[in-house]
Amino acid sequence: MNTISGRWSFTEDFGFGKDEGFAEFSQEDENIKGVLVYTEKIEGETPFRVQQEIEGTFDGQQLKITGTSVEILDAEEEIEYHLDTWEGILNNKNQIVGHSYDDHECFGVFVMEMIQG
Repeated sequence: MNTISGRWSFTEDFGFGKDEGFAEFSQEDENIKGVLVYTEKIEGETPFRVQQEIEGTFDGQQLKITGTSVEILDAEEEIEYHLDTWEGILNNKNQIVGHSYDDHECFGVFVMEMIQG
């Protein structure tokens, strides 16, 4: 079975802004744990860094991970941030491509590419 343990680059476009950073996954059987760290750039606002602890599953092709906790690393003011869910598929270019959503109707499209396994 494919394993996705390691560090992946992460980019996401959610319509009114972009996220850029990395994901680190640790896989045991189909269970995934890890962290996503990224800079969120919203049009007309000061960028800030986000770290979400994640857990979920990967069955060799399909990935589904959800944020379990979030920390805003360097924002100038208090930010209310909603945990995300990412669902994607490992394609034949060794990219994980898919979509994300939170419980406040924010939807995005993301791509992850392995940096080191």
